[in-house]
Formats: sequence, structure tokens, C-alpha cells
Amino acid sequence: MKKLIYVDTKKDYGNMNTNAKFYPEEWTAQQRREDFMRRRIQLGHDLGFDGHKMFMADQVDSGKYLKGEGTKIGTSFQLTEDYVEAHPNGWSDIPEDILIITKDAPGIVAGHPVADCPVVMITDRKNGFTAVGHCSAELIDVKLPMMIADRLCEVCGSHDEDLLATVGVFAGSGWTYNNYPSWAKDRGVWDESIIALEKDGKTIFKIDLQKALKEQFEERNIRQYIFSNHDTITDSNYYSNFVASPYGLNDLSKAGRHFIGAFYREEENKIKQKKIR
Repeated sequence: MKKLIYVDTKKDYGNMNTNAKFYPEEWTAQQRREDFMRRRIQLGHDLGFDGHKMFMADQVDSGKYLKGEGTKIGTSFQLTEDYVEAHPNGWSDIPEDILIITKDAPGIVAGHPVADCPVVMITDRKNGFTAVGHCSAELIDVKLPMMIADRLCEVCGSHDEDLLATVGVFAGSGWTYNNYPSWAKDRGVWDESIIALEKDGKTIFKIDLQKALKEQFEERNIRQYIFSNHDTITDSNYYSNFVASPYGLNDLSKAGRHFIGAFYREEENKIKQKKIR
């Protein structure tokens, strides 16, 4: 039997990418890669998977779309055992926007290093498929969360009634802008999710990502969804780009990326993990 396991590293494993700005200035790219790999191996040991088998979607397609340089968005890629064998160190270049994992290829982790943005994971609980996508505010604006469900139905033959959406930790009600955000182009998405408030004689705009996501799930006919009850802004266990930014709260202790994702685990691995501990 395979069980879907959600991965949420918090800050416990350090920064979960190789971006130079989160490492000592003198470190080389090779040192960063080696350090990141060591932490992935430890994470896998603790949760029952091979740390070499971690992957993220680079979302090149949606990135070009948002810049007006491409027409593709909501593209998907299914992680197979053959692909993993061909990329034995994981973390390969995958231009698509959404990753799909399956119970028939257990131990492969799909997810994203994030710090405020939600990772949306939609699962076909009947057939054992899960699609994972990083959903920034810009991508929520173009309804990528709904596309994640679309890809499951198109690629895996899933049905709406079997889908469960799970959303990893993200920025809560403390996320504000001093002006109406330029990425909020579809006013229908944000009518009730960006609220203007008066503070100290100025107008600020509070962003409610949970409400925006909930509305998209409902519109897409996904009736079952779960949100993390943590908040990257207020919870010291998580990184937060807003808190770390000089345009936010300028707290560098929150600079970094935690990893949110999922994998299917053989139940026998769970037994082995208990023996190790």
C-alpha cells in the first residue's frame, strides 16, 4: 500500500535551494550544491525517501506567459521512474508549470522552495495521482490553481469528485501592499481578496490568498480542500520573503526558502524508518 506524505521542512533543514543570496558570500556554486544535497539527504532519511529524488517545476512556461513572451501556461510533467533514473541527482531542469506524481512510482518528491507563496497539491484519492504547483499571487491571478486540477483530469483521467486540494503554508493576513498590486490584473479574482484599509492616514491593501484560492477551488468544482493553519509572516518556524524584504519588515532572520511538497511512500519504508530511529 502507498501513502501520500506531505513534506514541510519549515526552517529545520535550512534554506532549501541553491540561491547564492542565502549562503555565505564566499561560497562557490559547487559548495552550495553540495550543502543543499547534504540537507536533502538528511530530509529524505528522516521522512523515508531518497533525497536524490526531489524535483521542482521551473515554471518557465508560465513565466514567459506572464511576461507576454509565450502562449503556454498550466503545462504539466509526470515524474516517472525512468525519468528519475535518467536524472539521478534530482532537481533537474523541468520547464513545465505543474508536476505529477503517482503511487505507481513511489519515493519521488515533487514540490517547491517557497517563502510566502502557496504550493497547491491536488490529489486524485481514488487512483493515486497528485499534481503539485507553486501558485504565486501572479499565478493565482491567471488561475493556475484551477489548471492543476484540469491537468489531473486530462492527463490521468481523474474526476472532480475524487479530488482533494491541499495548500501548504503561505502568507496570512499580515501581507499588505502600499498600493493596489500591479499583478492583480483580473479584478474578478481579487474583488473580495484584496481589501483597502486606512492606517495612519494612509490606504494599504491587505491580500487574502486563502479566500482567493478557496473561490477558485469552488469555481473549479473542487469541494474538498485543506489549508495549512500556519502563517509564514507570523510563524518564526518559516521563512518569509515579505518579512525579510526591506519593503516589508526588513527582518533578515526570515530570509530563505522552506520546501513544501509531497511523495507517495511504501508503507514498508515507514517500518524501516522506525527501526532506524
